[in-house]
Amino acid sequence: MDSNTYSTQVAGSAEPPEGLGPLVGVLDELRTQDLDRLSATVRTQRVLALQQLADCLDGQWLKELAGVDALGAAGADYDQPAESTAGWLRNRLRMGAGAARKAVRTARALFRGPLPQTAQALTEGVISAAHARVLAQGTRQLPDRVAREAEPVLVEAARRLDPPRLRQAVGYLLEVADPDAADRDRQHRHERRGLWLAPTLDGMVAIGGQLEPEAGQLVRAALEPLARPAEAEDPRNSDQRNADALAELCRRSLEGGWLPKAGGVRPQLLVTVDLDSLAGHPGGVGGELGWAGPLEPEGCRRLACDGTVTRVLVTRYAAGGQPLADHPGPDHDPGGDQSGPDELTELQGWLRAAMTGLPPTLGGAPSQPLDLGRATRVVSPAQRSALAVRDRGCVFPGCDRPLAWCDAHHLWHWVDGGPTDLWNLALVCRAHHRAVHEGGWQLTRGPDGRFTATPGRRRHRPAA
Repeated sequence: MDSNTYSTQVAGSAEPPEGLGPLVGVLDELRTQDLDRLSATVRTQRVLALQQLADCLDGQWLKELAGVDALGAAGADYDQPAESTAGWLRNRLRMGAGAARKAVRTARALFRGPLPQTAQALTEGVISAAHARVLAQGTRQLPDRVAREAEPVLVEAARRLDPPRLRQAVGYLLEVADPDAADRDRQHRHERRGLWLAPTLDGMVAIGGQLEPEAGQLVRAALEPLARPAEAEDPRNSDQRNADALAELCRRSLEGGWLPKAGGVRPQLLVTVDLDSLAGHPGGVGGELGWAGPLEPEGCRRLACDGTVTRVLVTRYAAGGQPLADHPGPDHDPGGDQSGPDELTELQGWLRAAMTGLPPTLGGAPSQPLDLGRATRVVSPAQRSALAVRDRGCVFPGCDRPLAWCDAHHLWHWVDGGPTDLWNLALVCRAHHRAVHEGGWQLTRGPDGRFTATPGRRRHRPAA
């Protein structure tokens, strides 16, 4: 960028701030250099050198930030004093709240606090800004006198270790430097532990929180064997494998009956689904998972392949107490625009019909249970054992996931009249079970007992 662009975006004036003109000129020169003419050796040397220079600039930035903070000058660029230095950084540089607070704390510790050697090492490019942040954060609970005495050892460790390992080393060293402060910090971390789950607007469930080191390592150790790539060409990235591993870990805990009962009932995944959705008929709205949100109809059919099903016969009532059986269906649209396109009125009809099928808590028609059937396991334990002997794992071509990863899948779904017999059953892993139902793949078993899979189209709602 040219100097005018730089000054307009950052300083709000026609020229770069005092003393920064040469730096802006150098950056402009770098931007226009033809990198393709350089050899590979020179380009790698430049990458390393530029990172070291960037660390030096980070050090200078923190030094000047500490000065602005000490003067209480935040906001002076617009002659509008800011409530805090961190708030000023957020507004002017669009930094996140956490990043702004950490920057101010690091600047204070290095240039106004007990870590002058760390500050010098950073401005000279000996350590990185990440190392400096670790030392500033790690010594925050120490008395200044103890931090000054410990600093030479900590800086030496920073010269040899990357930031994650330095963070671990600082934890060990603080136990020696100030055991009482280490105890207080440990108790503070213990009180900060927490885990939350919340449904998002786009139909996912967000997970966040903080765990103590022991709990975090336990979770990682439990997820690691389940999060390994299933095959050489596993298309999932590491985050996706971790998400699948967490779900698999919870599924096995529920299926194994290891968890304590609540109200005399074993914890379980409960999905309430209407018959139209389960049968794949038009107008099905899917299943209800509780607070997590809806489950699409084909996902309900997938779970019904190998689950326990309880039949509940209900009657639904429209507004005014009129049974829905006598209520106009989706083809009737008394309140719609009859002069509009056919597609619009059809869609409105489908949406109105779907509204009546929603759970009552979501505005659907009230329901009255008429009959409750017994809970029935779709695939019996004996059949499951026979499948284990026959299939030994996922039968999807090319997949070698073991028995523990598999569901029993109906080649011809039992809802559509398919029998729950061995010839109509196959073990498929969770990923390929999803591919068959939600992904539209067709799994068939030939006369020789071998299975073949052919891609197909996902199911969509047919036209009204």
